[in-house]
Amino acid sequence: MHGRVFRAVILAAGLALLTTGAALADAGGQGTVTITQQFRDTLLFSQPVTNPCTGASGTITGTAHTGIEHETYFTSGPEFWFTSTAEGAATFTPDDPDGVAASGHFAEWFGESFNNKNDVQHSTSTFRLKGSDGSHIVLHEVAHFSTNANGVISVSFDNTGLHCG
Repeated sequence: MHGRVFRAVILAAGLALLTTGAALADAGGQGTVTITQQFRDTLLFSQPVTNPCTGASGTITGTAHTGIEHETYFTSGPEFWFTSTAEGAATFTPDDPDGVAASGHFAEWFGESFNNKNDVQHSTSTFRLKGSDGSHIVLHEVAHFSTNANGVISVSFDNTGLHCG
């Protein structure tokens, strides 16, 4: 769903920051590098989806009113921590112009910790939308993925709760 696309975009941005930071870090340094980036009124996603309450096709769009990405990594080895938080406006625009549109608020968080022994990724997101017909959609997702030093998945879940009313 949209959360997976959002996490992929954030992870790509984090890896880009890691690469850029490493290039700018002191070549012989043993310390850490920390990068923090804030953003406002930024389009985060716009993608085709199916309204989970009506089955209607359309597009979900999210614009972050506020957001922040934070990364810390060691210049001497493969270890980093990355988090991203965003909140803002979300809209569902149906493909059928006579269909039910919806708008409201979203909040999402993503984090990853990586070293030579494990990788942990976790996220949470909540969407609260009100339909043009007075209906409500509340979607909450919590996901977690961990691997050990052998690359074996040790924990993996993606729990999604949906309320249509």
